[in-house]
Amino acid sequence: MRSSSWGDFPIHRLQQPIKLSAPKSPYFVTRMGVFPYLNNFVRKLHYYSDKNPVNVGYSHYAPSIMTSSPTLPKLREQVMQRINSRPSIVWTPGDFVDLARRDAVDKTLQRLAKSDDLRRIDRGLYDRPTLNTLTGRQTATDYRAVIDAVTRRNQARYVIDGMTAANELGLTTAVPAKIEVLVDARLRRVTLGKQEIVFRTVAPSRLYWAGRPGMAVVQALHWLNDVMDNHQELKKIRSKLLARLRAETNGARLAADLKDGLIAVPIWMQEFLRALIAEADQGIGDGNRKLSGNDPRIRSRSDKSEF
Repeated sequence: MRSSSWGDFPIHRLQQPIKLSAPKSPYFVTRMGVFPYLNNFVRKLHYYSDKNPVNVGYSHYAPSIMTSSPTLPKLREQVMQRINSRPSIVWTPGDFVDLARRDAVDKTLQRLAKSDDLRRIDRGLYDRPTLNTLTGRQTATDYRAVIDAVTRRNQARYVIDGMTAANELGLTTAVPAKIEVLVDARLRRVTLGKQEIVFRTVAPSRLYWAGRPGMAVVQALHWLNDVMDNHQELKKIRSKLLARLRAETNGARLAADLKDGLIAVPIWMQEFLRALIAEADQGIGDGNRKLSGNDPRIRSRSDKSEF
């Protein structure tokens, strides 16, 4: 038989199948590639009869029919139990992946938000709403919980801006309309009513205080540097920070963290914090009694301060 050729190779031989050594193989091989037999390919299509868990071979093709639906009521109960244990937390779907698959978790959170058991803050962010006893309206979501949830979901480190830190510590009454968060990842902004949380990507070297107890103090002092020349403002700042350093719960932890990180702050802040920590230690160690703001020893040290 005469055959057309491409060069010296007969083209008609490309269409001739090559027999496999295994007679029960579900594939046949040609020079054009490996192809499944038709009957095997058609059987891979799943039907409702395949939802029987005994047919484990088809669980990959119909997973939602076989596993997700029966567990949704129980998953709803488990999700609400975890949320009620920590009602002030903002939650993400990743916080529940240990309970079920991601698609089942997403569907459960959507249904809880639709039934008003949860509040959807933004894409993938949920919290349990609470009512204000005076106004009867839902209370606003805490921006700190939102920042923690977003950075936890994206495994990012963060540092808040100076005005927000000063407001959090009670060093200023200014309320920022835009909260700027320095992070080491690209994150989309989140809107909370009239407030907006903006995530700005910075170099990792600027995140030395990320996740540390002294982060808010250092950031607030950076922002308050210009007003610390005023004696009244300086006295107010020292009084507020001394109260935090002398607190019984986290005072010692905060002082130790600030002392360890003195090398990472400017010289003027090193001198201010060093004197502040020494004063706090002396006040706590003096007969285990905290000195009040009217104590003459505090007034004398404040008057002789060089800052």
